[in-house]
Amino acid sequence: MSDLPFRFDEIGYWSELKLEIVEKYGAAYTATFKKSRLKKYYIDGFSGAGIHLSRTSGRQVEGSPTRALKVQPSFDRYYFIDLNTGKTEYLRSLCGHRPDVHIHTGDTNRYLRELLPTINYVRYNRALCLLDPYALQLDWEIIYLAGQSRAVDMFLNFPVMDMNRNAIWRNPERVPQGGIERMTKFWGDESWKQAAYAESPQGSLFGPVMVKQGNDAIVASFRERLKKVAGFQFVPEPLPMRNSTNAVVYYLFFASQKPVAERIISDIFSRYNDPRR
Repeated sequence: MSDLPFRFDEIGYWSELKLEIVEKYGAAYTATFKKSRLKKYYIDGFSGAGIHLSRTSGRQVEGSPTRALKVQPSFDRYYFIDLNTGKTEYLRSLCGHRPDVHIHTGDTNRYLRELLPTINYVRYNRALCLLDPYALQLDWEIIYLAGQSRAVDMFLNFPVMDMNRNAIWRNPERVPQGGIERMTKFWGDESWKQAAYAESPQGSLFGPVMVKQGNDAIVASFRERLKKVAGFQFVPEPLPMRNSTNAVVYYLFFASQKPVAERIISDIFSRYNDPRR
């Protein structure tokens, strides 16, 4: 592995749990369509190399693409996208020359702007889409396209820790412009500021004081946005993914158009929603 032109991503325990959750839902998803003539696709927007390293043990951990390829019944087509050339080349070596696997090196947002509109009822296809950015790298437009297709089930990494580090500060006037711009692209507009801050009822001698809201308020507002703006019919409470100190690193959202999908993922989430795990 030392000769590789990249380093495998090191992942924490919370990321290993996420991979388990996506794999379990993937198996339930394809089983649902087992007798259907609909084509079912798997889309991994930030796929990585297909292999990670455990931060605690150092052992290799199968990534989301590798797990998706093992799901039975299988998907009809796979799309893996990553910006890192070394990672996509390594992933190609794992996949071999399978005609059902499409691996793209480049910007996920740009690629999915073209791919997602091809997935809809008229074309008799459906997709399970994993959007797992490392930070605020995803554009709201991609989330919106997934919701408007009415044919995509979506897992989304809502990177609240990165948001708090780079955009949602206690003093909003000190936030760097770059952080504001990335947050706005992820959220879709500047309404995130209303979700992130509330006016203090006391105020001050110099006028109103903006008070930073907790994660719960921000997450709840984004959940409503997934339903009312993106158009997903079912968005259950997201799963907080915690690190070894029990701090929330990000929230794992799931969104779909089908009540059966919500029931399945709610059952899976309930098995993992324990901070003592």
